[in-house]
Amino acid sequence: MNPDRSAAFWSVPLGNWFAVRVRMSIFFPLLALALSFRLGEPAVGLSFAMILFISVVAHEFGHVLAARITGGDGDEILLTPLGGLAFCYPAQTFQSRFWTVAGGPLVNIGLCLISLIQVLNSTHVAACINPFEFPPVQLSGGASSVVPVLGLMLFKANWLLLLINLVPVHPLDGGRMLQLVLNTRFEAAVSRMWYLRAGGAVGILMLLSGLMMDNTWLMAAGALILPLNLSESFQMNSEDRSEESFMGYDFSQGYTSLEQSLSDDPEAEQRPGVLSRWRAQREEERQLKQQQEDRDMEHQLDQLLEKLHTHGDSALTPAEKRRLQDISERLRQRGRSS
Repeated sequence: MNPDRSAAFWSVPLGNWFAVRVRMSIFFPLLALALSFRLGEPAVGLSFAMILFISVVAHEFGHVLAARITGGDGDEILLTPLGGLAFCYPAQTFQSRFWTVAGGPLVNIGLCLISLIQVLNSTHVAACINPFEFPPVQLSGGASSVVPVLGLMLFKANWLLLLINLVPVHPLDGGRMLQLVLNTRFEAAVSRMWYLRAGGAVGILMLLSGLMMDNTWLMAAGALILPLNLSESFQMNSEDRSEESFMGYDFSQGYTSLEQSLSDDPEAEQRPGVLSRWRAQREEERQLKQQQEDRDMEHQLDQLLEKLHTHGDSALTPAEKRRLQDISERLRQRGRSS
């Protein structure tokens, strides 16, 4: 990723975790400040921000792990104040695509179950379940009083992430799963049209509900969902795509059509937009990485086959036999998808 492409992607590297590059937006600390102000007590706000950070990371690694288990891969995670982005490449099957998306919410379910006992033993069950209310907790005293409070915040953070991501609209996980299911029953263009229309309606409903209820978080969610669905709808109406990508739009084009419609400069219409150039660069990097992996696997396969032909099957260790089978299967899958 080139973080200089756009301010929206300015980030700092947090290292490589399990062969995944993790980066954090420079604007992520603003979330901690907002929570500290919103929750009243800085210690509670900062603690909840840290727990939310850990939960978002776990959520995104759920996508990566699900992709790898089902024959795909994932190599990068970007953490932003509005959530995380996991760059995954599922296998060309419905199961892989669906479970890659579902992997994130499944992690949140697991963390909710882990911390559920703390919720049930507290007097703030209703506040923990209600997405618009935060339990009135304080971080004071010893470990015996702090640990249960952290358990409540762990449940609250993952419960919120689960509820938000299961809303069936673009670009949330629930919307992606819904689109994948619709694509099995209807033409891709038809299912995507109704899916985006529903997303726009939900965004408007969230905005109006937030205004009537004086709920800042609900208004913020609506203000995010509505323009994203509208921009996707505009792009869909302005371009005749022959093929859609897994995430719901053509990564090689991005939002270029929308940028062109806002420009009167004939020369600017020939230039790809910032997001389009960034996505094209990521696709090129992914292809180069896949080519290198294919070469490495072919080299290992040649070595194992040479050993097998020279010394026989008994010369291979159980680990080498498993590796031989794994490489052969992965190369067959690559051949079918190419």
